[in-house]
Amino acid sequence: MENSEVNDYLDTLDETVEGTVDESVGSLLGEESGLFVEEVVVPQAPVVSMDSLPITGEARVDDALGRLADLQGLPVHEHVDVFEDVQRRLHETLADLAGQ
Repeated sequence: MENSEVNDYLDTLDETVEGTVDESVGSLLGEESGLFVEEVVVPQAPVVSMDSLPITGEARVDDALGRLADLQGLPVHEHVDVFEDVQRRLHETLADLAGQ
């Protein structure tokens, strides 16, 4: 077969498979029987506020924990920076309190 014949054959297969897959998926998922609800409920992250954070009495610890409120509204990939900052600040505070 020549390249153009192969490409035509592959295009025909793609069209056939796409139509078949769409119909099969719908019947496999039970869409025809109404088993699945179209509305998807996405769990919401708990709201972190200064009011919901524990108060330790140590200003540096409270300030570090206050950074957790910054997580609200940040994309998940930016959470690591906040957690690392909180961990660093808590570690420094513990080292200072231990006299190191």
